[in-house]
Amino acid sequence: MSETSHMPADPGKAGPERPRLQLHTGQRVEEPTPRNVWNIEYDREVWRLRELGIKAKIAHIRFDRIPQLWLKDLAKRWARWRLSTGLGAESAASGTRAISHFAQFLASPAVRVVRLDHVDRPLLERYLSHLHADYAGRAVHRNFIGQLNIFFLAIRQHRWNDALPASTVFFPEDFPRYDERLPRALSEPVMTQLEQPSNPDRWKTPAYRLVTLILMRCGLRITDTVRLPHDCIVHDADRAPYLRYLNHKMKREALVPIDEELEREIRDHQRHLHDRWPHGTPVLFPRSLKNADGHEPTDDNVYRRAMHQWLKACDVRDEHGRLVKVTPHQFRHTLGTRLINRDVPQEVVRRILDHDSHMMTAHYARLSDTTIRRHWEQARKVDITGQTVALDPAGPLAEASWAIGPC
Repeated sequence: MSETSHMPADPGKAGPERPRLQLHTGQRVEEPTPRNVWNIEYDREVWRLRELGIKAKIAHIRFDRIPQLWLKDLAKRWARWRLSTGLGAESAASGTRAISHFAQFLASPAVRVVRLDHVDRPLLERYLSHLHADYAGRAVHRNFIGQLNIFFLAIRQHRWNDALPASTVFFPEDFPRYDERLPRALSEPVMTQLEQPSNPDRWKTPAYRLVTLILMRCGLRITDTVRLPHDCIVHDADRAPYLRYLNHKMKREALVPIDEELEREIRDHQRHLHDRWPHGTPVLFPRSLKNADGHEPTDDNVYRRAMHQWLKACDVRDEHGRLVKVTPHQFRHTLGTRLINRDVPQEVVRRILDHDSHMMTAHYARLSDTTIRRHWEQARKVDITGQTVALDPAGPLAEASWAIGPC
């Protein structure tokens, strides 16, 4: 044996083929390398997202509630594939919960399905009845059906198991009817109070004041806002400013026009960040605590709690004198509704809000009563002689009820 074989390994180095060893509570513990971390975590009943290098609001994805080994293996393959495509951990966990619920149904004494080829359309119809009995009228009802349908599609696309019958599919008619809700836009009296210069200045944290201005004027989602990059302003050929951000829901970069005033606010904030982090920070809203290098963005839930306190300090009340409750997403609804009511074309509104479809824009931005009446009053009506007459808004039709929703 060579002399060098007795030499102790340098604890500060780890060779490419051997993971570093650490002492932890008196035991030798292998520190996973990027190459084997999935191998270690994959076989666990509960995946620890932090060990996988995934930062999320949840800590785990659970598979311990799926008793069927064949179904558990498919669920793990699906979850790993979804995470590898960049899907949020919360969405991947939602799919796993849907499979877990289906697994409990399969294992129930009245069903006892033990093979994938027995998961056919008649079985799904029984499951639909089971879901309706337990969850009718709740959002989880649609989610369990939708996630399971995506799961079946992935099994076929990737040929993970050809035993899945071709009839194993949910149809659009299987989903419970979606209750079309009116947008949760804030009323103009409430927005007038919130936009008074004295109220934004009540923020104790200047960064949160800027977050609020961006939510109001740009209509971003709160998650996209707190994760804005430090270098988030771009200009077009005419030097007009735009806010550049990552639309996490659509997984793409987007631009929204801003005015010079908001650009100045952002530039001032960037200078303050430079004073605290002279070497720079990659995010526009770094977390204030436990963030020495300035790389960690503010948590959106922290902002929500601060926003609640800000609203109390502003004493903002609705038309009935009640204190208002506002969520960050309502500013998005409000911007969309305002733009539509000001006759901005729906395609422009869709681009500003970065929606994939006009259907999404139609939900967020619906015409108000006053806008419908204004267009109605501008309309002409043909009388019995064929002559056009102007409708009198002070006449009997002025009391008509106008539906806001689609026909």
